[in-house]
Amino acid sequence: MTKVMIVDDEKYVRMGIKGDTDWALIGCEVVGEASNGKEALEVAGQVQPDLVISDIRMPQMDGIEFTEKLLERFPDTKVIFLTAYSEFEYARQAVRLGVSDYLLKPFQDGELEAAIQRLLHLHPENSASAKDLEEELIPLKKKNEIQNRYVQTAIEYIEKHFADTDFSVGKLAESMSVSEGHISRLFKSETDTSIGNYLTKYRIKKAMDYLKDINVKVYEVAERVGYQDIAYFSNTFKKLVGKSPSDYQSKGLE
Repeated sequence: MTKVMIVDDEKYVRMGIKGDTDWALIGCEVVGEASNGKEALEVAGQVQPDLVISDIRMPQMDGIEFTEKLLERFPDTKVIFLTAYSEFEYARQAVRLGVSDYLLKPFQDGELEAAIQRLLHLHPENSASAKDLEEELIPLKKKNEIQNRYVQTAIEYIEKHFADTDFSVGKLAESMSVSEGHISRLFKSETDTSIGNYLTKYRIKKAMDYLKDINVKVYEVAERVGYQDIAYFSNTFKKLVGKSPSDYQSKGLE
């Protein structure tokens, strides 16, 4: 899990980022938060985050000064700035100083997850092959890596029924003659993710394969992997892959 720290002087902004972002889907967990740069340095020393999401304008110590001091102590830490349009040029200058990326507020649903995926997996310094990158972007345990036969059977069910628009954990559990709670607990213990998130990741990985054919339409791919709502499919795809389905189809992960 990638350790994330959120820094913003507005409590409800921090709560919104923490509560509205699908951290588990992208393999992240929030390990700390702070209301200004000075406090953030103290928290960073305790939790040593891999990624910091920080506002620029804050009392006591702003995001720029905080980031400079943070990177002196933890040079491998990634930083994403959240900035208002009026601070846009300020944020661009910060990127030149070593900040990894920035997002304009208010950002849309899915944009933060996409920015994190781009930063952690598609960064220019990452020289892995395209296939390796795809595995890193959306890691999934395979059947031969699983010891528990119930979880193996559940994965087989997902592989067979991922395109069903009415897929449910209830149906999966019923097919195995076990309770939803029992198979959900076993699955999470063996795979480090929920059945729902595993299904989502499996669907998006299949979508990536289908999109390699430039003649297939995005809406057709959405239908092939079990999504009736193309907007929801595109948003989910962007969260995990870091770019829209159409961008991925035309440019791959470059």
